[in-house]
Amino acid sequence: MISAREVVKRAGVDVNLLIDRLTSAATAELSAVYRYTILTVHPLGFADEGLRQILKEIRDEDRRHFDALVGRIYELDGRLPDDIRQFLEGGPARPEDSSADAEDPATALVEEVRRAVHPYSGLCNLTEGRDQRTYLLARAIRNEKIEHMAWLEEFLGTKPPGRFHRGFRGRSPFLARLPAAPEETEPPA
Repeated sequence: MISAREVVKRAGVDVNLLIDRLTSAATAELSAVYRYTILTVHPLGFADEGLRQILKEIRDEDRRHFDALVGRIYELDGRLPDDIRQFLEGGPARPEDSSADAEDPATALVEEVRRAVHPYSGLCNLTEGRDQRTYLLARAIRNEKIEHMAWLEEFLGTKPPGRFHRGFRGRSPFLARLPAAPEETEPPA
């Protein structure tokens, strides 16, 4: 039986680079879960219950993204640090509380989500045609990030309403369509 790591390596992907990028993305997702949790209870002043609901939905989907990324890291024989502080140190730099103190916090949230799309585009470029499982994962998360951006833009009134549907919290529609992790990895035909 051949490992997932070996299959990806044989396909021409630098597995260590891939694991580093997946780990960075997982760190960003966990940080986002924390940030949105704080924002949903923080007195926002600029938002009504509608924005809080959107933030809760985004938070729950980001938690699913984190779980899926960690699963793929371990499938590739990667490992995350046992100490959360060490894990978070390797993450992307974030401006200190940019959304809470910005002149227009809702717009700052949209920009934050827009920036979150880029790492997944990079993962798609790295794995397209060579590592289908990671490619599909990155593409699904990227599509959900784009949906998050649309939800926030709708809230701001910059797009027509209709994309955000309450009651589907954390369902991650793109991620949910992916097949489950294989029990064992077979070499490509």
